[in-house]
Amino acid sequence: MDMPVITPRGAELRMDAALPFDVGDAGRRLLRTARVATLSTLDPGSGYPYGAVTNLATDHDASPVFIMAGLALHARNLHNDPRASLTLAEPGLADALAGVRMTVVGHVEKIDDASRVAALQRRYLARHPKTRLYMSLPDIGFYRMSMLDLRISGGPRRNAGEPQVAHYTTDLAGAEALIAAEARLIDQLNGPEGADLPRRLALRHGGPAGTRWTATGLDPEGLDLSSPGTDLRITFARRVTTPEAFRATIEALADTAPG
Repeated sequence: MDMPVITPRGAELRMDAALPFDVGDAGRRLLRTARVATLSTLDPGSGYPYGAVTNLATDHDASPVFIMAGLALHARNLHNDPRASLTLAEPGLADALAGVRMTVVGHVEKIDDASRVAALQRRYLARHPKTRLYMSLPDIGFYRMSMLDLRISGGPRRNAGEPQVAHYTTDLAGAEALIAAEARLIDQLNGPEGADLPRRLALRHGGPAGTRWTATGLDPEGLDLSSPGTDLRITFARRVTTPEAFRATIEALADTAPG
């Protein structure tokens, strides 16, 4: 029998005493909207964990994606041992322990396929446009974590037990046409024909007014929006797998978005 990736705590949580907490929704939103995370890798000599802050984006299935220079200690560590963890926290809180927090554990791989790198770079730069300068570095690379396990908390008395990674990833089966059309669909939303829809959708979902909003990525379950100060996740009522279904869903959302 395989050993668990995260060893169980050995003590049973009093879930009946916990405060209400939508574990699935909170975790999926945090994965899709967290801009930074603490990446921890294993030092090959001492075995101690080495942590550092990194900018974060996601692949279409919600797998975390980040960039790294080949000279970075993390790159060396991952070349020796691909096991790593990422710690995410709800942004903008005076007390981080009062918000949603998640630690994800998995294997990290460097992406070398040119078409995959191009897709990940577009999604990454849409969220972190100021990092475009780093793309000119000769040893920069894109890395992706395959999530194996995770733990999440919503703050004091908002515990989640031991959730399954499958509850936080997005199924891409049958969505090949949608994924292939992402760049075109996002450009349309952010262009004149988008009729300012990213801003209107952001306002409808609690985003601050008076700022510029852009669409940064899509997948079968939702649309990601970004502004200079924050990110939002628009979750679809039904899963979509084609460009036509995506446009129909966006048109329906447009009918309910403020002008």
